[in-house]
Amino acid sequence: MTTPAIAQKLPLQKIAKLNDSIAIRSNQIFATMGFFWFCLIFSLIPLKWPVTMPFVQYASSGVLQLIALPLIGVGTILAARSSDALAKEQHDAVIETVNNLHAMMTELHEMHAELASKVTAALQEEAID
Repeated sequence: MTTPAIAQKLPLQKIAKLNDSIAIRSNQIFATMGFFWFCLIFSLIPLKWPVTMPFVQYASSGVLQLIALPLIGVGTILAARSSDALAKEQHDAVIETVNNLHAMMTELHEMHAELASKVTAALQEEAID
């Protein structure tokens, strides 16, 4: 299936980059104590002014749940990408180090076996003499 001509003209990489930056920045804002305190105070407004209850309910359920939660989810996934990449890089470095140590240990065991055989041979020659 081919992509429509209009979609081919769109700067999809720029749009994706913009989407990612919006999600990450939103996540950084929503995941703060400042935003928590804002939401707490906002939810307490109807206690003083009951007439604001419909607006507070709309804003909290409509805006926060329908907009903020998906942004937080996407931001979390994007933030995890860099952590995943770092974890993979660290894993690869550890595996490379383990493989290098394994090779060095194999070489050391070979050198030890060679040395042991030479010492044994030297001791046997000395015993014969």
